[in-house]
Amino acid sequence: MSDSEGATANETRVRAIREELARVLESASFRSSRRCSEFLKYVVERTLSGRSADLKERSIGIELFGLPPDFDSGQHAIVRVTANEVRKRLAQHYLAEGHSPHPVRIDLPPGSYAAEFRWETPAPETPEPEAQAPPVPKARSNRLLFASVVAVLLIAGAVSLWRWQAAKTPTSGSKSVPVSRAVPDVAAPEGAVRIIAGSSEPYTDRNGRTWGPDRYFSGGAVLVRPSERIFRTLDPDIYRHLRTGEFRYDIPLKPGHYELRLHFAETGLADFISSESSGEGQRLFRVSVNGKPILTAFDVVADAAGANTADVRVFRDVSPAEDGFLHLSFSPMRGSAFVNAIELLPVKPGHVIPLRIRAGWPTAWQDRAGQEWLADSYFSGGNALVRAKNPVHPQYSSLPEAALYASERWGHFSYAIPVAEGRYRVTLRFCEGHYGPSNAGGGGAGSRLFDVYCNGVALLRNFDVFKEAGGEGRPVERTFSGVRPTAQGKIVLMFVPVRGMAFVNGIEVVEEQ
Repeated sequence: MSDSEGATANETRVRAIREELARVLESASFRSSRRCSEFLKYVVERTLSGRSADLKERSIGIELFGLPPDFDSGQHAIVRVTANEVRKRLAQHYLAEGHSPHPVRIDLPPGSYAAEFRWETPAPETPEPEAQAPPVPKARSNRLLFASVVAVLLIAGAVSLWRWQAAKTPTSGSKSVPVSRAVPDVAAPEGAVRIIAGSSEPYTDRNGRTWGPDRYFSGGAVLVRPSERIFRTLDPDIYRHLRTGEFRYDIPLKPGHYELRLHFAETGLADFISSESSGEGQRLFRVSVNGKPILTAFDVVADAAGANTADVRVFRDVSPAEDGFLHLSFSPMRGSAFVNAIELLPVKPGHVIPLRIRAGWPTAWQDRAGQEWLADSYFSGGNALVRAKNPVHPQYSSLPEAALYASERWGHFSYAIPVAEGRYRVTLRFCEGHYGPSNAGGGGAGSRLFDVYCNGVALLRNFDVFKEAGGEGRPVERTFSGVRPTAQGKIVLMFVPVRGMAFVNGIEVVEEQ
């Protein structure tokens, strides 16, 4: 091939790649994400210009995302997260398109930020003449023929097995839907089931609980959102994957009663959120259990009181259907339905699981009475404090929960604690460890005053822990009965400073029988 012919062929090849890039960027998989579109265009153009060797995490972070030259890649994972999301969206695009009529496909191989181009038809260039292969000896030819026949039989058997398994897989209505690939079950204590939708890996949360990868689903698509901050959780990774679209889960369960907990965080409405709009009303969907609706016209932003906010809905007395499966259906009304995670926790009939939260503490903890306290959860605002020395007076150190008072959340903050329908007893635990006589700046009664509200109703006014407890280092608790959740299924506790800062050491929410 002459130099001029080679240049022409190269121009034709580059033009075909750019035309394919334009088609991909206009597809449904990429139109909804400007960030992914810009990332794909950036790496394709750098690859075409011969600069693929420069496509490193740091250079992309600086040039494309405007990060400082010395950014910490451990804290700023946006390049890796976006690359993974682009790979998923490319797979979704080509899967939806089926057999591509276009000459080239664009790929972003795992472990690389350089684009690759796979030609579905011969690339527009004239190949060099190839030397003719020498004749294959007859004995070797027979061996090759036998190996080929065996390979064909093995492939045919695998295809038959796949078809038999696919025929057994439940589908949504009469539509053909994707079936989840085989993922080993992750062992869970006492029959609990925890699934992170859209994830291919297990995850261990702050409370030491293992969440399994996505399984038991049919339909829908997977999205991975960037690493924005997710409020009201210490485990944002639970909310960074999601299954979206119209889909269902058919989860095999042992007979019995379960508490169902559905996890959501709306991270996909950036174009609708502004100073004039919160994004409410942009996405509505239904959720049904065994054909019975449990959420209708569900709006995650309205339910969570904000975007990028962890939202949990809890349902009691859920049981598998007669076929031994729990059937969860997610149906769009406006936009797409979605879910981030699913929990099914075995309980006694008519009961719900008590919630105990150790404020300010980063992991689960068990008191001497054997009661489990969750890591600080469901909070917004305030600050976590873990003391080097427990403020509890030695005369109270024998209390089963004495160690509880070594941590607290303080400031101006709130908790939105998800519960099922019912009536609850809420107990708040306090121990003054700052505004006492031992404080170098002075203290005592009247040094710290704050209000506590529950679902908008005042529980405590000008509450003075030092005064109510009778001194520094003395635990005090306040219990409130007959508390019902809001329409959003939450017990919302607000701690509002009056003098100094509000604080709390522990929160208990137990159903009243």
